[in-house]
Amino acid sequence: MDFNVLFFNSIPVVIHLLVFSTDSDANCILPPELKNMEWIYNYTRPDDNQPVTTTLRFQNTILTSPSSINFNAFGTTIDAWTCISNLTLSNTESVVLFKSDSSYTSGPFSGNRRLYLCMKFTKVTDNLFYFYLLSDVDNTIVPNDRVFNPPANSIPADTDPLCSTFCQYSTEPKIRTLQKTGTIDVVPIDAALCTPCESPCEEQVVTCPDLAAVNFTTITNQTGTNDQDTITYACITGYELTSGSLTRQCMNDQTWSESVPVCEIVACPGLAAVNFAKITAQTGTNYKDTITYACFTGYEPQYGTFLTRTCKADGTWNNHPPSCKKTHGRGYGCHCCRSHTSHRSRWSPKK
Repeated sequence: MDFNVLFFNSIPVVIHLLVFSTDSDANCILPPELKNMEWIYNYTRPDDNQPVTTTLRFQNTILTSPSSINFNAFGTTIDAWTCISNLTLSNTESVVLFKSDSSYTSGPFSGNRRLYLCMKFTKVTDNLFYFYLLSDVDNTIVPNDRVFNPPANSIPADTDPLCSTFCQYSTEPKIRTLQKTGTIDVVPIDAALCTPCESPCEEQVVTCPDLAAVNFTTITNQTGTNDQDTITYACITGYELTSGSLTRQCMNDQTWSESVPVCEIVACPGLAAVNFAKITAQTGTNYKDTITYACFTGYEPQYGTFLTRTCKADGTWNNHPPSCKKTHGRGYGCHCCRSHTSHRSRWSPKK
């Protein structure tokens, strides 16, 4: 962590410069031709209208440090950028938002602030792109250039709307080009700025393919098939998810996130043997399967016992295990007693 010290009214104020790693993945997709390549970068500086030729190198989702796009913001060098968002306009046009990896502060009460580059790319060929920086010139940084610098104490979220938050400008920017070394492709004479939002330029709607029906599921909610739309499934009664995901989202590369949900029938555990009972029928151990018992000869079910059990949707068997008790003779003891008593009363002598 670096520290810069400023003095206000003779009171030292320590300013923390936060530097974040650029190796992590960003929620952003760059035009594939730009990735991991170094380009000849030509533009005209907006502060003095001087032409500049330099190089600009992209990695997967970052502008490598030290980047040729760099600024001095109140004593802090800003020269590394990570892509945080993008918008697809057509097969050849896109808007990409980069955020500075380093933060700076303009005073003791301004908080940590970052700079943002809103780039609107147009692909001419695999070897040639042109782009615009869609922000007004910021005169508080050096050199003055088209970079979005949020007001003090106003920190936007990375997920804030791309156009309305970061890509606003009042004066039309000038074209900038990216050319592969050794190539001769040229920018067409009709190249012109086209704003990414609420403009005559028709944006390409990212649409994912329709999804086939999924066995043993129902769709509980679907917002559509366009970028960021979602579809949510539920396994039907008696089935459970064994792989895949019950929620999928349309991505801006026209594919669905996650994988197809797989719902399989619920299985109940095997049952232990029941004393003095035998199984007379069993259809299986899956949902709705049944098992039927019968008590052995000389045994009968206890009161309240069910001899049939069914596998339920939650993977358990209904009812309790059956209970069989031994059958006892009925009336014989009492009959003997009655006979004996009758015999004694019949032959007893009179007193």
